[in-house]
Amino acid sequence: MPITLSSKAFRRTGLAGATLALSIVLAACGANFGAQTTKPYQPAEGTNADSGPIAVRNMLVLADEDGKGELHAGIVNKGDEDDTLVGIASAPSTEPDGQDPASTATVTFGNVKPVELKSNQLVTLPPAEGQPITVTGGKPGDVINVVITFGKAGPITTAIPVLTIDHYSPSPRADAESEG
Repeated sequence: MPITLSSKAFRRTGLAGATLALSIVLAACGANFGAQTTKPYQPAEGTNADSGPIAVRNMLVLADEDGKGELHAGIVNKGDEDDTLVGIASAPSTEPDGQDPASTATVTFGNVKPVELKSNQLVTLPPAEGQPITVTGGKPGDVINVVITFGKAGPITTAIPVLTIDHYSPSPRADAESEG
């Protein structure tokens, strides 16, 4: 004996099937190639940039109100061959990087010396030993357009933020106004 469904049961079954199909289609919309989970997420305030096997991470300047500061970054050579950080210089604010030219600062980098980038190793700036790369002219709140050059990898042109020296300080500055 064949099983027959009433029109009401047939509609409920069809509606349940359509709901299931729609939920699968909508869930798939968030899992395609442009899904938010496939996009890089940077929880830090510095800039990330890549050139071939070289990955520059969290590059920023920590400076005082007078515009004197230091360059901070992590640089990883993910390649099989060693490379060298040859230099870093201020780029013209006319570079097409999406920055408002009025908010960009032209700075001077000092103590820029070649830095060896060994294969599959991290180099931090400022170095644990030796002199940091100094930055003059960038005040907190500015954005600096820079060109980073390497021995083998192509140059990177990017914008990096300038933050206050005590930005990462766990306690307030001594001259900060106390609330009370």
